Amino acid sequence: MWRLAAILLLVLGLPACDRSAAKPDKAEDLETVDIGGGFDAELTTEFDEKAKAVKIDLGGVLPSDFPPEMPVFSPASVVDFGPGFVELDTPVASSEAQSTLGAQIQRSGWTVDSIGDGASVYSRGSQRVRIVLTAAGSGTRIRYEY
Repeated sequence: MWRLAAILLLVLGLPACDRSAAKPDKAEDLETVDIGGGFDAELTTEFDEKAKAVKIDLGGVLPSDFPPEMPVFSPASVVDFGPGFVELDTPVASSEAQSTLGAQIQRSGWTVDSIGDGASVYSRGSQRVRIVLTAAGSGTRIRYEY
């Protein structure tokens, strides 16, 4: 008897579940409602000190044996290093990088031992550093040998 009542309810209830009349025929018939911005749409990070943009001059980390007194050209990124050398890439042209870096090094107390075609040797006390600049696309590859 319960089975008969359940089947009867099912058969009589199916037409009530038909929702075909509520479906739109095309996507254009759908109503679009602008709900606006959320409650936090007007928030900014203007006064948040931790959210301030940080200017990064050097991408990467210099090796631990790199001479700490030696100026590093910026902006640049570390692209290679090994025992006694590190190479940086910069988007700055070779001629500008050479003159800027040479001036920075001399202001830091280093002495120019020799200046050659694309390579210079600097000394400070017993420390000697050879710097080689080569064109790399529109930028420059800077190799510090120490």
